[in-house]
Amino acid sequence: MLAYYAKRSPGEEFETIARPLQKDMWVDVSNATIDEITDAIQTYHLDMNVVNDVRDANELPRVEFSDGNVYIFLRVPRLSKTGRIVTLPLLCVVTPSIFVSISTGDTIPPEAVSLSTLPISTEQPQTILLGVMAGCVAKFEDLIQHTAETIRDTASRLRSHEVTNKDFIHFVTVEANLHSDKMNLESTLAAIHRLHEHHGDTLTDESLEALDDIALHIGQLLAAIDGHVNSVESIRNAYGTVANNTLNQRMKTLTVLTVLITLPNVVFGMYGMNVVLPFGKEPWVYGGIIGATTILVLLVYIVAKRLKVF
Repeated sequence: MLAYYAKRSPGEEFETIARPLQKDMWVDVSNATIDEITDAIQTYHLDMNVVNDVRDANELPRVEFSDGNVYIFLRVPRLSKTGRIVTLPLLCVVTPSIFVSISTGDTIPPEAVSLSTLPISTEQPQTILLGVMAGCVAKFEDLIQHTAETIRDTASRLRSHEVTNKDFIHFVTVEANLHSDKMNLESTLAAIHRLHEHHGDTLTDESLEALDDIALHIGQLLAAIDGHVNSVESIRNAYGTVANNTLNQRMKTLTVLTVLITLPNVVFGMYGMNVVLPFGKEPWVYGGIIGATTILVLLVYIVAKRLKVF
């Protein structure tokens, strides 16, 4: 879908325009088809080899320079119905007069770019780039916070022994999401460093300062991801320890019960033999055997209790 936006001063909102301008506009191509990508290449004289890379779903963030234009590949994340984080490449092109964004999926909408505190206007295309980058990083931050809430919820339920196997199966998805976030943010950070070093006249001093702020924000998110990964490891280890301890206690209890049941059977088995036995003809022997067996079982139970076997 092709859309055109204009924002003539930082204090204004982005305005959707029906027809493209010669300059000072943002050309946004979301859910782009092959024809729309080809048309954008021809209309705005873009590098065909670079732009066509946006169709590769596995394209990682990077920076390219060609014919006075700057091409920056980012990745836009979203949460799928299965709970996995899916990302698609987003190509941002900064030309001397316009800004172009192209993606085969959803791009960063103008309202998300407007949330940035940067002084953004279409008269300075590089400022839109910074706003789009900040919006993209903000999407990662939202998904990381969503993952953090899942981890905290599981940790709180672990204290009340309400954690199920489904939670730990879901942890596989959580870890995959965290690793995906980390890989994409690290790649974005590398692209930012390259843009910072080889920006030429594309970025002003104020824009470079804003770029440093975005890099700092990414660094904070990477530190948060490492912390969440450690939390998942801690929860898994804690659950393993609790499960092993519970199993040991149950095995001890079953062992003691087995001993308590076996002792009477030994005595009853001896007096069940078809041979002459001591006191075999005495009328009190039945009660004596029952009483002696009961006392023996109680003694074994008391000893086991004192030894804290269970």
